[in-house]
Amino acid sequence: MPRGNIAHAQVFAGVERASGEPLLVHLLSLLSCLLLLCCSPAPVPKDAVSTPTDATTDADVAPETAGCVPFKLTGQPCDDACECLGGLCLLNEYAPFRFCSRPCAEGGSFCEPDKPGAPYNSLCVDFPSDFVVPPDRFCAPLCQSLLDCQKTGSPWDSCEQVVWKGNLLYSTLPDKVCISPSAQGHKPVDPDTCQGWEELYNQWAEERLACLGFCEFLDACQFLPPGRSAPCCAFHCMTDMVDAKGNVDEKWFQNVRCYFDNYQAFSGTALVCSKPLDVCGEDPKVP
Repeated sequence: MPRGNIAHAQVFAGVERASGEPLLVHLLSLLSCLLLLCCSPAPVPKDAVSTPTDATTDADVAPETAGCVPFKLTGQPCDDACECLGGLCLLNEYAPFRFCSRPCAEGGSFCEPDKPGAPYNSLCVDFPSDFVVPPDRFCAPLCQSLLDCQKTGSPWDSCEQVVWKGNLLYSTLPDKVCISPSAQGHKPVDPDTCQGWEELYNQWAEERLACLGFCEFLDACQFLPPGRSAPCCAFHCMTDMVDAKGNVDEKWFQNVRCYFDNYQAFSGTALVCSKPLDVCGEDPKVP
């Protein structure tokens, strides 16, 4: 046997004789100790350890809100039913705009308050079968005066007892609601596109033509704000000009007609946009 092998054999034999245990057990024990020393984590400074109160857990992070949260009262303007505490965002012939409401069971009775424990703020109204767009029974905002209606943020025409096409529906009921009688009996105009608004004003042909021409001028000369279409401009021009009782605001009509006439007179010239401003005013009111 070579000298080196003899030396190793003597060492291993000495270890086995000294311990009385097999050599393989000692080797495995030694290897385990080396692995523990190599893999143990380095000590962490005391001031770098976060306490439980410092740690941010999943429970501390507010989850993302799915969709919108209802917060609007009956009578307030809306774009989607999920905004309304009552669960309805209506567009029908009760008003020429979308407004929040809630379902109800009996016409002429108070509706459940929008907020638990709050005073009654709406009345259940029930309309005849010729009501064009369902539902024909829903909650309308209560009011004492038109100012109460204006506070909702919606452009209500008036505050009065419930009427349908000029007829009082609840003669013994003194309560008043925010209402837009001018829209009653007409197919509602979508406030986003305003298509079909002209049929609401068939008897005001001259005023309608003036508003159409005025808004054509505003559109062509880039006075309309972004997102405002010429049809919606003309529709709102007419709602400003003709009130719920059919009265025409002559001052507004003459002002609108001035822009229209001068726009037509200078059409095709370099003055088509500037001349109406020179003659009628430098800041046209955009409906």
